[in-house]
Amino acid sequence: MKNTSRATVYFNGDLYQFITMSQGMLDFADPDVSPQILMPTATAAELGSALRLALSRSRHVSVPEFQEILKSGIVQKNAKERQALLMQQYGYKNRKAMMRKMACCWITANSGNIEIKPTHHKNIDGYSGISNDGPEILYVDTNSIDAELGAALMEGFSRCTSAVP
Repeated sequence: MKNTSRATVYFNGDLYQFITMSQGMLDFADPDVSPQILMPTATAAELGSALRLALSRSRHVSVPEFQEILKSGIVQKNAKERQALLMQQYGYKNRKAMMRKMACCWITANSGNIEIKPTHHKNIDGYSGISNDGPEILYVDTNSIDAELGAALMEGFSRCTSAVP
């Protein structure tokens, strides 16, 4: 298995949210890593730095550890708490108001490459990949400076699509 790191980054015009994803039998938001929140005025260098940090904290867990995490319900609990906190901090009336314009990019880093995969926002709760190897996917060398990585992330968000009204 390749040594990969993963993150998911969300942006809705009001905030960027960087979530470290770890891998077991499936990818999951790592319950041991707090998400990073940046304002929409963040520079490309700040975005790139936050993305690198999220990727650096990604880990692989054994099948038994993954099953323990899954059974505990901590991933779901953390997601609900994170959403409630963001709704309160940013004054959203409800979850739909917060998620309506929320774009999402899936990030994978492996030997020498960082892949930024824009997604399609199919409904309030769900995203899907636009394609497996289409032209919307961006590739950045892992040795790129933070500003280049952040600029690629911003470009990734511009390539996201949505069916959410």
